[in-house]
Amino acid sequence: MVPVILQVTANPITWISWFFGWIMEFIFRFVSAIGLPNIGLCIIIFTVVTKVLMHPLTVKQAKSTKLQQVVQPEIQAIQAKYKGRENDQQAMMMMQAETKAVYDKYGTSMTAGCMPLLIQFPIIFGLYSIIINMPEYVPSVAALFQHIIDVIGGESALPAINQFIQANDLTKLLTQARISGTEVTNVKDAINFLNKLSTTQWDAFIATFSSASGEIAKTVESIRHMNNFLGMELSITPSAMFAQSKDIVGKAAACIIPALAGISQWAATKLMSAQQQTNQNTQNLADNDPAKATANMMNSMNIVMPLMSVVFCFTFASGIGVYWIAQSVVSAIQQIIVNKQMSKLDMDELVKKNLEKTNAKRAKKGLPPINEKAAEDNYKRMQQRLEKAQAKRDAAVEKTNALREESDKYYKTGSIADRARMVQQFNEKNSKKK
Repeated sequence: MVPVILQVTANPITWISWFFGWIMEFIFRFVSAIGLPNIGLCIIIFTVVTKVLMHPLTVKQAKSTKLQQVVQPEIQAIQAKYKGRENDQQAMMMMQAETKAVYDKYGTSMTAGCMPLLIQFPIIFGLYSIIINMPEYVPSVAALFQHIIDVIGGESALPAINQFIQANDLTKLLTQARISGTEVTNVKDAINFLNKLSTTQWDAFIATFSSASGEIAKTVESIRHMNNFLGMELSITPSAMFAQSKDIVGKAAACIIPALAGISQWAATKLMSAQQQTNQNTQNLADNDPAKATANMMNSMNIVMPLMSVVFCFTFASGIGVYWIAQSVVSAIQQIIVNKQMSKLDMDELVKKNLEKTNAKRAKKGLPPINEKAAEDNYKRMQQRLEKAQAKRDAAVEKTNALREESDKYYKTGSIADRARMVQQFNEKNSKKK
């Protein structure tokens, strides 16, 4: 069978999943070589590797956040200066010019901290695709399921597999395996479907294909060992395991991964917000202060995010929960290290380096360098242009008002007699011109 990861697609997320799939393949072969062929262990190792690779982005994000905290008081002062003048176009342009001058002075911008997050999003989506359909991206895992397909007849066994699906009412597993329709139409779909079978469903499958039951059972045992982590089947959702369990022990076991996901997410978010709380005390701020509103939002997120983790991990495959726990634990450790680095950070040196990088980019474009004086000069030039434009508008308004006053003096209006006199004056004025 040609591995699905060799197929061509234009979807960038799929390309990322393929790339990470090869990394996961290498990790799976490594853990198999040391006698621990377990997908849960692979996910943990993979998470550690990816977090280490993305550590420079995490540090950059932390530096940007810390620099934004230095910039914000000046930005808030500018916003307060122009508060209530939102409908004044000139005031808004002046506010934008002052804001840009502040960011230029520190060698940063409003969007400086967004790029690391934007880079991480496709990585996360790519990882989810791998964890949900591991055989589709990891050839060594797919080989186990491929062996089962081969021993029951290969492609000729697809009708029998579809009969098994219908007889056991398992069409919902096709949706979980991202298979459209109500039956499998190729070997790849059959492998993805088999990856979603629970222990009891595997027993039914072995009974259905009894002629090869011995070989199937042997391979299924390897798959179960590979998919089992903390008593959970990684390809099955905790909600499904909770529903299938007939005793309190089984139901409690189904809650382990979602509960650990929520706890670890809470710990990680607390650590991530610790640095901001250290650098900015919001207790004495006014209720309408934007900084206090931001802090309140962060506190709410510290509660909402862990709860969302619990809900998501109940409805997603357990492998997602293992990844979520591993990511939160590694992120917490990483954040402790980053927080220590940020506490020793020299802000003057950071601003200096930012300006050097910005000026290097500007030099390539043939633009003059930016420094504090240049930022102030740019603001002054912008202010002069706006003041000149406003002076022209004021002169035009003054001229219009003067003409209106002269007209009102000449054409006095009020009563009907005044209006009649105005018409008479108009006619006399035009007759003199003739």
